[in-house]
Formats: sequence, structure tokens, C-alpha cells
Amino acid sequence: MSEYEKLHSGELYLPGDEGIIKQQFACLEKLYDFNQTRPSEFAKRKALLKEMFAEIGEGCYIEPPLRANWGGKHVHFGKMSMRILT
Repeated sequence: MSEYEKLHSGELYLPGDEGIIKQQFACLEKLYDFNQTRPSEFAKRKALLKEMFAEIGEGCYIEPPLRANWGGKHVHFGKMSMRILT
């Protein structure tokens, strides 16, 4: 079993494993790109979120800066519904 597989199975794993570090670094690079977007770059932000998260539902919006281990790779967000309270 690889260290990455151990990470998700609940077993002890080596966080300094070269494969894990390589994957995490790639995720953090995307997170950096997201955090450097301009407010007018809504389409770019949306595209990056789709790449970064395991699932991002319709209508989800995240305002940079975002801090997330693995850049959110293992996070699932469902559809965002908004209600306006009067």
C-alpha cells in the first residue's frame, strides 16, 4: 500500500513521502494562483475552483485568500442556494 493510500485509509503514513509531497505541492500551486486572482477575474476563479476541489457545486463562491491544506483537493461542496431574508 502506498503512503498516499495509507493517508486515506486511516493508517499511519509518512507525510514526507516524495509522492505525497509532489501531489501536495501541485495543489498548493493552484491555491496560490487562485489567491493571486484579481476581483474582476471571476471566470478564472471559477475554473480554478473546479480544478482545486473534489467537487464544487453550482453557485459556490469563495473569496480569496483561501487557506487549505492540499488546496482543497479532498473537499466537496454541494450546490449553493441563497435566500434573501426580508
